[in-house]
Amino acid sequence: MDIHSIEFYVLALFVAFALIGIIFGHTDRSPAQTFIDAMDIADDEPEVPHTLSLTAEPDGKVTITHRGLELKEGDTVNLIATIIDDKVKLQLKRGVENPAGQPKPVKATAHVAFLPNERIHLRYESEFTGEWCVFAFTNREGSRRTAELQR
Repeated sequence: MDIHSIEFYVLALFVAFALIGIIFGHTDRSPAQTFIDAMDIADDEPEVPHTLSLTAEPDGKVTITHRGLELKEGDTVNLIATIIDDKVKLQLKRGVENPAGQPKPVKATAHVAFLPNERIHLRYESEFTGEWCVFAFTNREGSRRTAELQR
């Protein structure tokens, strides 16, 4: 086969498309699932470290607690979860904001049933505090994990 022949260029083009298909081919990822859950707000001790805790409960739910928040009376926060296979992105977003009042230390807690019962890679971000953390968690009864939040 001559390098200047049409057959050579057709074959080279076929090989190039095959390589592109292999490199950028279809992956077997599940579609993203999104869940929204209102978090329960409770008074907390002042000056506690800013942490995120996950605890796997016997009923299959996971308790998620963010400590070190400061909210005003009447403020609400929501937990938004986006799950793709074993990757979970949790976001804390402000719901209702009370323009009056003084901030006080609180902890926000959610009891969720949407996390997969396996090892997950989790990223957590708080929209209004700018805090975040990344860690792995195994959703099995009795599992616990606490991470300090970064700024």
